[in-house]
Amino acid sequence: MLAKDGDELEIHYRHTLEELGKRSGMLGVIFRKAQNKIQDPAKLCRLIVDLIDKEQWSSLSADVKGDAYEGLLQKNAEDVKGGAGQ
Repeated sequence: MLAKDGDELEIHYRHTLEELGKRSGMLGVIFRKAQNKIQDPAKLCRLIVDLIDKEQWSSLSADVKGDAYEGLLQKNAEDVKGGAGQ
């Protein structure tokens, strides 16, 4: 995704989410019905390049990853009415 920009990045990201949702096992369950809520390709690029790619994810402890995941779940529950039950 780092090599893509603009609409091409947004399209690639959307297709990646769709393909991950088709996978078997837990990965497919996690990404099933995933949607790109970031409509501005520039913001998507900034998220990927400036935030996600800069982090050394494999060096983070399980506690940090768990806290990040719980934070995302909480944010989703706040953003979507009735999301707290998911």
